[in-house]
Amino acid sequence: MMHTNHRQYAEQAGLAFLASLQALPVFKPAPGIDLGQLRITATLLTDGGLDLGYVDLDPINLRGVADATVVRGDDLRAKHARLTGRPALRLIGGGER
Repeated sequence: MMHTNHRQYAEQAGLAFLASLQALPVFKPAPGIDLGQLRITATLLTDGGLDLGYVDLDPINLRGVADATVVRGDDLRAKHARLTGRPALRLIGGGER
């Protein structure tokens, strides 16, 4: 069973994600062009599942979110590589002088 604090954080993260998508201004294509809508749902999968909701989003905004996510992933991987690849100074020995 998921710890209560972790569950609350996961729920808040899912709801914040949906709210951020909902806050995007709707892309308005030229008259006569239908780009369609995509439904993005969020469900907490732990403890039997909890449906957090959904947002209908145009493909232009969805692609923008996807591109931003790729950039964030690249940045996090680069940061992690810098942190784990950093040389460390270690004291070897420890005998008396």
